[in-house]
Amino acid sequence: MTRKKIEHKKTLNKVNLKGFKVTDVDRKKLIGIASSSLEDIIIKGSKKLNIKSGGEVTVHLNDGTHVDSEEYFDTLPSQTVLIFKKPGENIITGADLIYNVLKHANIDVLRAAGQVQQFFDDKIKEKLRVLSSVVENLEESSDRTLCSSREEDPDWFAGLETNAKTKESFMFRRSQDRIRGYLYKSQSDLKKNPEVLNNASVLKVVEVSFSAFKDLLRKDAYFGCYLDRSETGAMCNKEGEFACAGVWKNGKCLYEGRRMHLINPYSSREARIIFSTWNLDHCIERSRTILPSLLWASKEVALTCNKQQAVNNSYFYNLLFTAANLRLVHIVCHDKGKHDTANCDKDKLIVPL
Repeated sequence: MTRKKIEHKKTLNKVNLKGFKVTDVDRKKLIGIASSSLEDIIIKGSKKLNIKSGGEVTVHLNDGTHVDSEEYFDTLPSQTVLIFKKPGENIITGADLIYNVLKHANIDVLRAAGQVQQFFDDKIKEKLRVLSSVVENLEESSDRTLCSSREEDPDWFAGLETNAKTKESFMFRRSQDRIRGYLYKSQSDLKKNPEVLNNASVLKVVEVSFSAFKDLLRKDAYFGCYLDRSETGAMCNKEGEFACAGVWKNGKCLYEGRRMHLINPYSSREARIIFSTWNLDHCIERSRTILPSLLWASKEVALTCNKQQAVNNSYFYNLLFTAANLRLVHIVCHDKGKHDTANCDKDKLIVPL
């Protein structure tokens, strides 16, 4: 390779570099690293964090989402915090993060720092109810809910690693991140399935489906609208208040009888932090129901060599990513048990060609 070509390659690599911040599961130190690929940042991050080479390391986002492909890595914005996890370790929980942040927010109810960790360790859902009531009191006294820009409400942006200039643009991106997480997690889960991994025909059908999903998501801007109060498709009102949709089988939030869970993450930094514990929950479950159905449909289509029928990608797209099957729920109303009566429509899994 000539010197000119080498210099050109170095220039291209510099152009593709993005800055990230890496840490381990203890989050005691945060280190800045410039990298152009997932493989590269694992090598550099492991060295900076003194993780022995050769150890199996996985990379995760703050909410625990596994960054398991170069494609997913490429979508991450600059300054994203990446957590390096070794086998047997656990990502710090949302409760721990809320504790650490709110402890420094000087909220009176959380000043007894020595007892707060124990407070979080037991019955986390009950404790988050208490935190929600604290936030409600803060919201009542706040006059910055309708402020939008960083200049108008700088406290709201405190502690955020973001270039967003408005609350709405930040929430838009957070909504996109949640949907991207579902996309890449679903794709990864299916491709790791032995029935896909060991069958080229089935793998090809699966790849066609996820290619279609990505095209549709790009057109729908990865549903950033869900959490952005300025968007038509927002799951909140114009002021930014979100109402819990309740446990999947109830159809509505039954918290304390008639009073439902409500929160406005636009009102304060504390409300924004607690809102991160709310879930976009699939009524028809993603892992237990949707993906097995998508696998079945892919195998059926593979048997006909894609000539007589096709996977109904539109149907699966709606189930995985749209409000037709997604419900925003408070952690108390997030039922992680089996949704045994919420099933896919077998007549809609495949369409004839």
